[in-house]
Amino acid sequence: MGKKRVTSFDVAKRAGVSRSVVSAVLNDTPGIGVGPETREAVLEAIRELNYHVDAGARSMKTGRSMSLAAFGDTRHPLFTRLLEGMQRECESSGYHILLCSPRHRGNSEGRAELLELYHQRKIDGIVTLDHTSYGDEEWAAKIGAAGIPYVSVEGYAEVPGVYSVLADYSGSVETALNYLLREGTPQQGPVYAEVYHRGSADNWAERNRRDAYTGWCSAHGMKPSVVRVDERGEEWTDCLQRLTQTGQSLPPLLVNWSSAVPDLYRAAHRLGLRIGEDLRIMAADNTIQGHRLSLPSLSCVEIPYVSMGEEAVRCVLKQMNGQKEEVQADKIWLPAVLRAGESA
Repeated sequence: MGKKRVTSFDVAKRAGVSRSVVSAVLNDTPGIGVGPETREAVLEAIRELNYHVDAGARSMKTGRSMSLAAFGDTRHPLFTRLLEGMQRECESSGYHILLCSPRHRGNSEGRAELLELYHQRKIDGIVTLDHTSYGDEEWAAKIGAAGIPYVSVEGYAEVPGVYSVLADYSGSVETALNYLLREGTPQQGPVYAEVYHRGSADNWAERNRRDAYTGWCSAHGMKPSVVRVDERGEEWTDCLQRLTQTGQSLPPLLVNWSSAVPDLYRAAHRLGLRIGEDLRIMAADNTIQGHRLSLPSLSCVEIPYVSMGEEAVRCVLKQMNGQKEEVQADKIWLPAVLRAGESA
């Protein structure tokens, strides 16, 4: 025979109060005032009896599971950082996170299961980490029809009516360029190195970065220069050699992804170039935590995925609580963070 489960009735009896008072203490029920001595008596009874709230019963009463789904590739370092922020905000709101991943990396299979989890009342809302060009209209329509509180991180940037938490990529480039050509540094026009995936389509994030670069150069009376480099890094040596053939000192180099920097460092080393002296480098993101992993340490601007996770949870909870009017717009933009290093 198992041990009899302790109930709220047992807590109320031990504390000498009604069950409604116990419920008010556990749930911070508005409109029911509980004095400090009474509250302490209830909490003491809970500790003595080792009482635990029946999550199933609470869910039936409130209609909430107190869980949010986080959908993304668990092998991706950015998803890990997003989860850090989600966990912080969920803990402060009494929520838990249910991890869900696509069946195959790079596609959206598995999202149908999120709908089932919501209809089964196992989750109260959904946060997905999407690639920057993601904007599946069918998925957005299903979410809207079901009335599911939902936020996409990085997705739906150009699709109105879907809540998104997005990084200000234009602002990140401006921050990087202002640091690269800060007072006291050579004012030679910077070159923008756009690393690309073979066969990948252009997306809003890369367009925003590129446009921000050309706009910044125009505003500062400098001629823009954009070079494209394959993500596999095979072209960095040729790129640096072309830049050195001008007979002048090398211009500062802004790279769109920090993940490309190790190959760039190796190419510079092969050519005898000293990072931070002969060649000043900065990255317009910090995907691989390059400021910690590179030597000399990389100067970069970091996309704030931890803060994006926090903001996504806040946005979902406001939707759940009928506070949509408190979300100023369906697109929430967060600024990048400057990480000053030795490379620039």
